[in-house]
Amino acid sequence: MRKSTLTRIVLSLHVIAIGMTACTKDDPASLIPPPLPDQSFVEEFDTVASAWHRGWIPLNNSNPKGSHIWIQASGPQTTQSGLPITMPLFPAFSSRGSYAGYVICDAEVTSGGASVASNWLISPPVWMKNGDKIIFYTRCALYGTAGTAQDYGNNLEICINRKNDGTNVGESLDPRSAGFNYYADRGDFELIHSINPPKYNAADDWFDYATATDDPANFNPKAFPANWTKFEITLTGFVKPVKGRFGFRYYTLDAGSTGNGSAVGIDSVAFVSSKL
Repeated sequence: MRKSTLTRIVLSLHVIAIGMTACTKDDPASLIPPPLPDQSFVEEFDTVASAWHRGWIPLNNSNPKGSHIWIQASGPQTTQSGLPITMPLFPAFSSRGSYAGYVICDAEVTSGGASVASNWLISPPVWMKNGDKIIFYTRCALYGTAGTAQDYGNNLEICINRKNDGTNVGESLDPRSAGFNYYADRGDFELIHSINPPKYNAADDWFDYATATDDPANFNPKAFPANWTKFEITLTGFVKPVKGRFGFRYYTLDAGSTGNGSAVGIDSVAFVSSKL
């Protein structure tokens, strides 16, 4: 008799426990994931060594690849293979430390005279969603004497990887080559904005860019800005938050020592999480 009573008590408690568990699963509030922590940050690139330590990755994917890459400018002098690699071409836009630095690369990221410059600057992994913003400042360098100096045409792409938090950036083939595939050209990244994209000139078999100059009479609003200029891009197209990366791609075609391109600097990069 006592065993039977005890059995009924145990079964009753088991039913209550099941009911409580089912109630928790069916509660709509329990199905809502917790909010993501704020992902906002600002990178000044006052020292690129510190930026690399924080997870930024420079990746030269040019074809053929040159000896240059994203490096320090207007900051503490560093060396590569015993040679100084500081490029103080123009003052920084801003700083948050002892140095007023920024990050820069030039057309000699490719070793060809007129080849594919594809030099990536990839962010640390970050949770991205609709409404998030990428805000940054950029400008180009002008080469030549005052009054006739120009940039020979530069292009900077802003891309995101919403597939994963990896750094696959594709092959960087010349668009005129038989193996070129637009959708595979950036690997897992996709283009979301382009500053001064080229136009193909079939008659000359050459990629033409709008060129910046220090002559006000020849100012071209389509050219890469020759003074620090703010760009703000809002992310869209996300079904749900994704942990990925964003990146800047110095992508200049027919670039090199005898082709297009001068140098491009980037400063004060901000990722701003949406409050949606």
